[in-house]
Amino acid sequence: MIRVIHAQLATVPGPILVDDIDDGLPNKESYRLGSHGDPKAYLRDGYADKPKQPCYIARVRAKEPVWQPPIAGYIDLLETQRVLLSSNKGKVQKLLVAGMVQVVNFVAADVAAPTVSGGVIGGGPANLTISGTKMASLQPDLTGVIITGTGGPIYLDQATILAGGGTISDTTIFLPAALVPGIASPGTFVQVRSDEKLSAVVAL
Repeated sequence: MIRVIHAQLATVPGPILVDDIDDGLPNKESYRLGSHGDPKAYLRDGYADKPKQPCYIARVRAKEPVWQPPIAGYIDLLETQRVLLSSNKGKVQKLLVAGMVQVVNFVAADVAAPTVSGGVIGGGPANLTISGTKMASLQPDLTGVIITGTGGPIYLDQATILAGGGTISDTTIFLPAALVPGIASPGTFVQVRSDEKLSAVVAL
């Protein structure tokens, strides 16, 4: 799959039009050749005398959840023939050369839901180390941690974790004591959010 990310240049204040892609979009699961005489044809498939349905890359992704900072807008595309043509020598390639977008190749497993297998609260200062899988987000998505129970609720986005001396990897998230004051075990519950998906809630 291909992720095309808005570069958020000052000269591009709004969405970016990609007008040579008619398939590969995540919300298009059916394909049918366009025809004026075919009542079941899909408009996005286009007609001989009608352009393909345009696709836009938003400048900013909608904030979800509200405690996370906004991130650059992007679209994920299946590597169909038309998408590959666009990324190799079409509109996506031209936008990339112009510095207006970034392109990331990935597979579906890269954006699988995170899992939390457990966590350890440190002794002296109560640092928290969370273990699991798929906890690092694919660019430009952000990882977040939700802590409830003793000392909670605490909502930590990726920028806050990194600025506070914490670290994030696919298998481990380390949170210094200053970011998680007052937590204790038992009574603390942790949930990780990455790639817009939430892990199950796990008790420490």
